[in-house]
Amino acid sequence: MQYRLGIDGGGTTTRAVIIDENMHDLGRGEAGSSNHYSVGVARAVENIQQAVAAALQKANIPETEIAGWGLGLAGACTEAEQNLLRQAIAPICPAKNLVIDEDVAAAQAGAFGGGAGAVCIAGTGANCFGINAAGQRARVDGLGPLLGDRGSGYWIGEQTLRAICKMHDGILPKSPLLQAALDQLQVPDVDGLVQIVYQPDFERDRIAALAPIVMQLSREKDNASTEILQSAGRELAATTIAVLQNLNVKQVAPVGGILSQQTALRETYETELKKTINGAEIIAPQYDAVIGAALLAR
Repeated sequence: MQYRLGIDGGGTTTRAVIIDENMHDLGRGEAGSSNHYSVGVARAVENIQQAVAAALQKANIPETEIAGWGLGLAGACTEAEQNLLRQAIAPICPAKNLVIDEDVAAAQAGAFGGGAGAVCIAGTGANCFGINAAGQRARVDGLGPLLGDRGSGYWIGEQTLRAICKMHDGILPKSPLLQAALDQLQVPDVDGLVQIVYQPDFERDRIAALAPIVMQLSREKDNASTEILQSAGRELAATTIAVLQNLNVKQVAPVGGILSQQTALRETYETELKKTINGAEIIAPQYDAVIGAALLAR
């Protein structure tokens, strides 16, 4: 029996899993961030080692029996970044096969069981990444909140702030979104909003946290919320279409909290995608990103 280890390393959590050759999940472990830009290389390696140790303990398998390590890591997009991390991780990896790739490659491998297709990832940020049958890759967005992340939770939150300011100014009709957003941010009015959003320590996640409120109000037929979600759906569809057309593939797996729910955003996303790509198919991921990381080591 051959065993493989997968590591999905992000800015908050590092997850590890042991799988066998029949894709059985034998044990998992977690630790802190392994994004070397956030915590440094040494700390990233420590957290990877901690997650691996926990997974091995749960699987009750000696480390020497792992045939390959596959790592999908945030901050490992370029060859230089991957080489840096490979040199740092190699001393703790007894397996002969050590594969390091970016985190979206692990998500794509998991979604399609190592086959061709694209993933549209929409959480706080957003991007689309795909691989075709010839092994060609394409990525669109993932550029961060200033340059991209179009249709993401942050993007929705930012559009919400702009919309409620227009409501305050009398440009848009007031809706329940105005008070709901102010309540979420714990400010009494737009003047209070101005005082907090420009503070140096105002966190990006607080803006992204407005997205669930917009989704709920849209379900309650708030037009302003629905329009924001429809705009986000069009942005995510455009991102996905660019990847599918570049690679000449038809299948996409939505990943992340923004696209996983049945909302006006998801409805618009599907409509735009199928309108533009003849035969486009939206599928549920086969496996999660941490098992996808293990598949990278095949």
